[in-house]
Amino acid sequence: MPEKKLSTQPIGPRLEPDARRAHLLAVGATAFGAKPYDEVQIDQIAQSAGVSRGLLYHYFPSKRHFFSAIVQSGYDEILQATQPDPALPPSQQLRASLTAYLDYVESHPHTYRAIFRSAASPDQAIQDVVNRNLDLQAKRILATLGSRPSAKALKHLAIRSWLAFLVQAVLDWLDEGSRIPRRQLLDVCVGALAGSLAATEDGG
Repeated sequence: MPEKKLSTQPIGPRLEPDARRAHLLAVGATAFGAKPYDEVQIDQIAQSAGVSRGLLYHYFPSKRHFFSAIVQSGYDEILQATQPDPALPPSQQLRASLTAYLDYVESHPHTYRAIFRSAASPDQAIQDVVNRNLDLQAKRILATLGSRPSAKALKHLAIRSWLAFLVQAVLDWLDEGSRIPRRQLLDVCVGALAGSLAATEDGG
């Protein structure tokens, strides 16, 4: 029996360009969050999104560009969701931002997996997106805390390393079906950051 070919015509509702792009990113995040990059097929994403492969490539010229856009879009959403509240003391700002971070993860588990498992990608362009955005997060935390100029480099190193801990802890939490209570995860992550920063005091 011959293999059934995918339709080359859009089968979903007609959307405005911005809405269509957002829809494609959401469908793509689900696909890349469920499977390794090399196992994801663009044809399958197009079919799931109800569009032709040609239309998907109209928005994203290659699989790499598509994945990069998913990663960047997810980072943009995380940065927006975790914007510190300057009206709060620094310690409360950090806890509130981390709470918002976990809110985002619970609402967008596939996007989170797609974003942070991309850090293992051999593609330098993808790694650049990941590293650039982790650096932005580290700098924002550092700015929230405040620090003497002589201590900034060491504290940035500590925060950047803590972000790697945070990502892995949250990925494990997701994969374990959230069997660890969220409050405990939050406390562990806050404590890990406090410990990392405390270790920089002698050096700064």
